[in-house]
Amino acid sequence: MADIQSKILSKYGIDIAQENILKLYKVDSPDISAEDMEAKIQDTRRRWNTSINGANEKNASRDKARLERADKYEAILKNKGLLREVFDYYNNPNGKKAGGAGDSSVTEFAREYFELVATTKKLNKKDVEFFFKYYQSERKNKKAILEMLEKDMKVVGLGGENEYAGEEKEGITEEKRANKKDKKEKKSSVIVNLFSESTILNIRKAFDKYDEASRTPEVLREYPEIKNTLYSFLELDAFENVEQFSASISAKSKAAYAVRQEKGAEFVPLVDLYNKFQSIAECKDVVDNFPEFKLLIKYPNLTPYMFAFVDMKPGTLKKMLEVAKRDYFFRDETDFILSYYKPIYDNFGISDGGIRSILKKAQKRARQNEALNKLDSKLGRNRDRKKLPIGAKIIHWLVYWPIFVACFVYELVRAVFSRLYMLEIPVFIALFAFTSWLLPKIGLYNLGALGNLIHKNAWLKFIYGIVGTVGDIAIETILISLIAIIIILAINILPPLVGMILLSSFSSNLNKDFDWWGYHRTFREIFKNLREKTEEQYLSNPKRFIKSGMGKALINVGCVVLIVLLVIYVPKGLNALSKETGYFQEDTIDFSTMEADE
Repeated sequence: MADIQSKILSKYGIDIAQENILKLYKVDSPDISAEDMEAKIQDTRRRWNTSINGANEKNASRDKARLERADKYEAILKNKGLLREVFDYYNNPNGKKAGGAGDSSVTEFAREYFELVATTKKLNKKDVEFFFKYYQSERKNKKAILEMLEKDMKVVGLGGENEYAGEEKEGITEEKRANKKDKKEKKSSVIVNLFSESTILNIRKAFDKYDEASRTPEVLREYPEIKNTLYSFLELDAFENVEQFSASISAKSKAAYAVRQEKGAEFVPLVDLYNKFQSIAECKDVVDNFPEFKLLIKYPNLTPYMFAFVDMKPGTLKKMLEVAKRDYFFRDETDFILSYYKPIYDNFGISDGGIRSILKKAQKRARQNEALNKLDSKLGRNRDRKKLPIGAKIIHWLVYWPIFVACFVYELVRAVFSRLYMLEIPVFIALFAFTSWLLPKIGLYNLGALGNLIHKNAWLKFIYGIVGTVGDIAIETILISLIAIIIILAINILPPLVGMILLSSFSSNLNKDFDWWGYHRTFREIFKNLREKTEEQYLSNPKRFIKSGMGKALINVGCVVLIVLLVIYVPKGLNALSKETGYFQEDTIDFSTMEADE
C-alpha cells in the first residue's frame, strides 16, 4: 500500500495520505464509467470555481490551490489501474503506513462531522451511534474514529469498538418498529411531528439503493436518467403533496418490477429503491412535512447534521454554510438560508435565539433585492399568496375567530411555561425575601441576625441565647460561632435554593417532554389550510363566499352574545329565585341561644 503512495507522490507530486482525491471528486467506486467520471470532474471544478468567487477567503484559497492541481488529480482518476490501487489504499486502513488514529485520511470526514455537531452540544455516545448507523461505510474505521474522538475531542464514555458491532441488525429492528408506529398513528395525531431517526435512516438506505442501481450497467441502459441526482430521477419538483408522490412511486414500482421479471435480477436494486420510497411516503413525519422532506432528498449531505443539531449557534450556521457551498450550489448566504436552512431549521425544532437575527437579516436582504426576486418569480421559487380584499379578510376572521383565540391562548401559555427557566433568579429572590420575613415570625433568625458579628459583646450574647454557652476558650467560641452562622445560612438559603432547583428541573422536564413546537406547527398548518380554503372559496364564487361566510360569522357572534348573557343573567336569576322561594337561602343558626340552652 505504501508503494502506491510513493509512486503517485514521485510521479504527480500528490500525497494521497494527506489529500483524499476520491472524496474530493466524490468517486465511490473504482468501476465508474468514463462518462460518469467526466461528469464528477466537471461538477467538482464547478464547485471549486464557485468557492473561489465566494466570500470565505479560507475556502477560496484552499480550493484555488486544488484547482491548480486539478490536472494531476484527474490524471490519476482517469487511469483505471491507478484508480483501483488508490481505491484499495483508502479502503484498507490496516495496510496504510500510518494505520491508526493519527491517519488523517481515515478520520478526516468523521472529524469534520463531529466538529460541526460539537458546535451545538457536548458530544456523547448517542451521537457516535447515530454516526455509524447513518454512515455505515465508516464502520471499517471505527477504531481510528473512536480513538480520535477520545484523544483529540475529549469525548468520554464511548466504550469499546465491539459495542458498535451489532448496530445494523438492531437499527433495522428499531426502524421497523418505528415505521409500524408511524403508520399506525398516521391519522390519529394532529401534531406535525419532527422527522424521526428511523425516517432519516430510511432515506439514507434509499440513497444506498440508488447508488447500487446507478452503478448497474443494465439499469443504466434501461434508465439513462438515473445518472442524474436522486431528486431529479424521482421528479420531486413535480409533486406538491405526498399523495401525488406516493401515486407516482407506486406506478414506477410496478413498471420496474415488470422490467425485472422480463430482464433479470440486475434490476432488483431499482425495485428495492421504489419499495423503500413507498414505505417512506407512508411515515407520518413525511406526510406532515412533505416540502421539507423534498429538501432532505435534494441536499442529502446536509441531512445528518440537521438531525444531530440541538442548540444552534451562529458559528454552527457559518460552518454549515461552508459545507453547503462545498457540496452544492447556492447563490449566496441569503439563498442558502431561505431556500434550505430556515425551513429545515423550523421543522426540526432546533432551538436558540442566537441566530434569529441572522435569519431576519437574510429575509430583509431578500425582500430588498428586487432583481433576484423577479428572477426567482420566473423560476417559480416565489409563490406569492393572492391578496384578498379587506371584506373577505374580515369575514375570514369572523368565521374562524375561535381557532385564532385558541391559538392566542396557547401562545401565551407557551411564552410563559416554555421560558420558566428565566424565572429561576426572580423566584430565588422572592423566596428569600419571604423566608427572611417568615423566620422571625416563627421564632427563628434571618440573615439580619449576622449583623451582631460587628460587635463582639452583641454576638456573644446572641450565641449564648441560642446555644446556652459561649465556650470556655477562644477556639470553642469560634466553633460555636461557625455552627451558628452555618445554621442561620442554611435555614435562610436552602429553602429558596431548593425552590429554584425544583423550578429548573420542572422547566427542563416540561420543555423536554412537551412538544411546544409540535403544537405551534400544528396551528401554523391549520391557519395555512384555512387561508387556502378561504382563497379558493372566494376566488371561485365571491357572492356565495360572502353569503355563506356571513351566516357562519353571525352564528359565532350569536354564540358569544349568548355566553355573555348567560354569564351576566344566570347568577341574577338564581339570586332572584332564592329571594322569592327561599330555597337557596341558608338557614340562620342562633348560636347565642344554643349557648344559653347549654
